Amino acid sequence: MNLLNKLTIKNLKLNKKRTIVTIIGIMLSVALITAVSSMFFSVKTSFINYEKKHGGDYHFLFEEVSKKDFNQFELNKKIETVNYVYNYGYALLEGITNEYKPYIYVKGYTTESLNSLGVVLLEGELPKNENEILVPSHLKYNGGVELEIGDKITLNMGTRVIDGVEGNQNNPFQPDMEEIINTTTKSYKVVGLIERPDIKIEPYTAPGYTMITYIDEKNIGDGAEVYVRYTKAGLKDYHRTTANILGVNPEYYYELKNLIADDIENYEFKLKEVYDNKKYTEQQNYDLIILENNFVGDDRIVGLGLAAIVVVIVIIFTSVFCIKNSFDISITEKIRQYGMLSSVGATRKQIKKNVYYEALLLSVIGIPLGILLGLIATFILIHISNYFLTMAFNEGFDLIFEISLLSILFSIILGFVTIILSARKSAKRASKISPIVAIRNNEDIKVKNNKLKSPKLIKKLFGIGGVISYKNLKRSKKKYRTTVVSIVVSIIVYLAVTGFINVAFSFLKFELPTDEYNISINYMADKEENANIYETIQNISNVSNVENYSYTSYTDYRISNPKYSEEYLKAYPNRYENVSIYGERLDLVIVSKNEFERFARSVGVNPIENKMNGILVNTIYDYYTDKNNKDKIRELDMLGYQKGDIITGNVLLYDTYMTGDEDPDEVSLNIKIAGTTNKVPIGYSNPYHPIIVLSEENTNVVINETRQKDIFISSSNADKTYDELKELFIDHEVHIFNMDEEVRTMKSVYTLIAIFLYGFITVVALIGITNIFNTITTNMNLRQREFATLKSIGMTNDEFNRMIRLETFFYCGKSLMIGLPIGIICTYIIYRLFSEGELIVKYVFPWSAIIVVCLILFILIFAIMKYSLNKIKKQNTIETIRNENI
Repeated sequence: MNLLNKLTIKNLKLNKKRTIVTIIGIMLSVALITAVSSMFFSVKTSFINYEKKHGGDYHFLFEEVSKKDFNQFELNKKIETVNYVYNYGYALLEGITNEYKPYIYVKGYTTESLNSLGVVLLEGELPKNENEILVPSHLKYNGGVELEIGDKITLNMGTRVIDGVEGNQNNPFQPDMEEIINTTTKSYKVVGLIERPDIKIEPYTAPGYTMITYIDEKNIGDGAEVYVRYTKAGLKDYHRTTANILGVNPEYYYELKNLIADDIENYEFKLKEVYDNKKYTEQQNYDLIILENNFVGDDRIVGLGLAAIVVVIVIIFTSVFCIKNSFDISITEKIRQYGMLSSVGATRKQIKKNVYYEALLLSVIGIPLGILLGLIATFILIHISNYFLTMAFNEGFDLIFEISLLSILFSIILGFVTIILSARKSAKRASKISPIVAIRNNEDIKVKNNKLKSPKLIKKLFGIGGVISYKNLKRSKKKYRTTVVSIVVSIIVYLAVTGFINVAFSFLKFELPTDEYNISINYMADKEENANIYETIQNISNVSNVENYSYTSYTDYRISNPKYSEEYLKAYPNRYENVSIYGERLDLVIVSKNEFERFARSVGVNPIENKMNGILVNTIYDYYTDKNNKDKIRELDMLGYQKGDIITGNVLLYDTYMTGDEDPDEVSLNIKIAGTTNKVPIGYSNPYHPIIVLSEENTNVVINETRQKDIFISSSNADKTYDELKELFIDHEVHIFNMDEEVRTMKSVYTLIAIFLYGFITVVALIGITNIFNTITTNMNLRQREFATLKSIGMTNDEFNRMIRLETFFYCGKSLMIGLPIGIICTYIIYRLFSEGELIVKYVFPWSAIIVVCLILFILIFAIMKYSLNKIKKQNTIETIRNENI
């Protein structure tokens, strides 16, 4: 080891604080990159495993396959695995209470199929022979039939025929139009209880509960279902792979599946060619294909993906800057040392090598620690997420911690390259400065005396300390600029990430509308029945486990002279000319008193003062086709009414409307707007028409005249409540739905994503705070001799405090002036990129984020500077002035 390298190591040891600060900067930046990339791979793997477990490990299902064609699938080089299923048919089961689902549908799975096609065993064991069967859990809570392990059942299975045509699980039950023919009798022993099959196997409208038995592959006959998993090559171009299996033109098939058409006639020709010539009916496991194909082809998340890429770029930039900033401060203040080395004979090449050697030492320590910290952070976040998911989702969705070598390699390369580039700039600068200038260390001071005159206001407000502070900032522009740029970067990153989170939650709001109820009852009734059922509704509160409930009625409300918003008219300039003869349609929603009070308070409306007024939900989701012939959805504020406006319209009466009268009776209704909102009332999601929410206490509206009616119930034990409600409403024609499983699923996914998004912004905020802390504390430490000198000539503590306050003001003021406009532009860019997807949300100006960042910035910088100054005050003035190793 040569002398300069030994000197470098000794210098790093002597300046422990500065070395530690630099290593921490490198470590945190590499940790952020590692954590983000590792989390991405972990979440992706977790969703893939979940989809395989619950939906099945296959890409495509081919139906009605002849046994002689099995060989075609097994020898196909683009297919990785093949699983077979045979459908035995439908059978009636005594005791089923669901009038729309009266059948059992029996399917035979091979051993491989039982382990690969989403059969989730809750109790018992898988069938080992053709006399054993699995029962779905929802047969009990949805069908009213409870079968236990060990029970024996006998089924008369056959072909279900609807008006002469064979039906399947995609055809809803049609009473008086269908029958089961060609039946055979078979007895089974129940050996296990399974989770409700995936909706691709058993849609919600399916007429039969799926039971699964075992079948040996050699016993499978014609008409089988073949589930195939493609290889990587097959999945990459899965449309062509599928087209070749079906025996149709791959180009036609691709265009049809992606809705690409030059003209209607050409489209219809290709459609006929494909559907007339394909060998089998196919279904795709869309979610698994998208996940394993790196989200290619999913227009729903294209915009979200583009926005995420921008955020990742911003984070990488922040990390790079954080490393560069920490390293630059360390090197810049050693210019004097390099000047001394140069004066005793060190060459430029030697000084450059010395700088690079220091960079290498810092890399060897900081990068591995950063990777380790990033992996630990990912591990902890995944375990925290699993804890919350277990609470939100009883069925369990476990995130898997996966160490990605690609993300680690990327972090190492990015961190090392950044350090080397930072060192290169400093090494070049150090080698060029003359020894005298370097030893004097005044190269950064290039301001002429006439430019150092301070404003009178500075002296008046902050005294002599303020004047010195102002002049110091002018003289040391590079140090001042480094600190300001560090703060600016933190502001930009915070605003950019906040903008991303806002559009991400808008996406979630559309894709995963979370409901505050898990049981719903809907019905339609005439005036007399309304009065009878209203008495029954009052007894819901006495049902077991009911936490709260509300009832809602709906009807059409027509406005003959609507007032459209500027935003809506911009999208539809000729809308006034195209208003229906019946007027513009709104949904009139009459809710119970307690629900109106809850909803009104949630949107900032006084429910007591406005019980006779309406709340306008003005934001709609508008479906349209863009100039590229792609279907898109956008958020629009449709109407131009404001608080206090009165809307005049007509309500269609139930009786004459339902009889199909061409000129139904109407009742005129004037509604005063108590407030406008983009929130929707209970039971609604993604409205296509504006909504006016009214209270049942509004005597201007007769609730009996409304058409559809719903009751929404939140229960702590949905299964038990569901059974009691059926007894309560036994004398009324109502439909009761237990949605507990679906609600828990939606909430679990929403919780998962919310944890990641808020965890993400927390980590980014911590990186920003650390970056600012490192920059300011290092800057303050390097000015110890300056402060000690000022103290030695008589500057008081009050003057020191005034000086610090002025510097805080300058740092924050200039940083905000630069950072806020750039950050706002970044949020808009993210919004525009997000709008490239299928869903276009409205741009929301980040007022709250701006206020938060301003407040936190002033408090943070003042606290950091005060902290640094308090440490400096405790030091000996003479020793500080003499010290060369600060």
